[in-house]
Amino acid sequence: MPTWADLLAEGRSLLDSPSVAPYEAEELLAAAAGRPRAWFHARRREEADGRDAARFLALAARRAAGEPLQYLLGEWEFLGRTFHVDSRALIPRGETEALVEMARAAAPSARTILDAGTGSGILAVSIALERPEARVVAVDFSEAALALARSNARRHGVSRRVSFVASDWLSGLAPRPLFDLAVANPPYVPRLDAPHIDRTVSDHEPHLALFGGDDGLDAVRVLLAELPARLQAGAPFLFEIGYGQASEVSGLVEASPHFSLEDVRLDPAGIPRTVLARRLPDGDGPGQDAS
Repeated sequence: MPTWADLLAEGRSLLDSPSVAPYEAEELLAAAAGRPRAWFHARRREEADGRDAARFLALAARRAAGEPLQYLLGEWEFLGRTFHVDSRALIPRGETEALVEMARAAAPSARTILDAGTGSGILAVSIALERPEARVVAVDFSEAALALARSNARRHGVSRRVSFVASDWLSGLAPRPLFDLAVANPPYVPRLDAPHIDRTVSDHEPHLALFGGDDGLDAVRVLLAELPARLQAGAPFLFEIGYGQASEVSGLVEASPHFSLEDVRLDPAGIPRTVLARRLPDGDGPGQDAS
């Protein structure tokens, strides 16, 4: 049998690609052997376990074929917490953490919260953990994604405070102003951009959660139309957008009779990424008579 060092070198050779980060071979070896990455550094010259080696090489081959690291590991970190992830929902990305961070300031006392298009449940669960008195309603069209989200709620002990609803956006919710905060990471990739998306994403992550119509903004339009009846006056709506969409999204929000545009935050790469809109009292929107 090869040593652990030999095995890791073989895995790195399999994963020798600009699209694969240098640390990924170690992550896969740790997952295959059920050991922390640091464990192998002290045992580099020891003979590797045969079953662990076989599992590792199989994972490395799948990663080399384009399967995302996060799905192979079965979990990923978001805001310092570990969540179950798999192909039923999008992979959690660092820029989405801004939704939770902005919600802290925009609605510090919110207690009834909506997560529209919850996917793996990372937003709903994260917000529930930060607000022990709050109740969260997490909506998704995909029953498979909701099953994954429920597993994350159980993992983090918030199942009693997070309700999951299968719905085509908000059609399954009563049109009553129950919520004092709404968040969403909707599908926003333009379908016309599909041929240019990295195949690690387009071949493995669910298209329902990726593509938002020809211009990527179909879901934003639906939410701006369906949320007002379900959101309290003054409540914030925080949502993520894609590259090059800030101007058009700002126009959509400002044209709404129910929302005012409050902020568009840049992500670490300098791209406008997170939008804060606030629910106006009825009669206060553009062109409306407040009397």
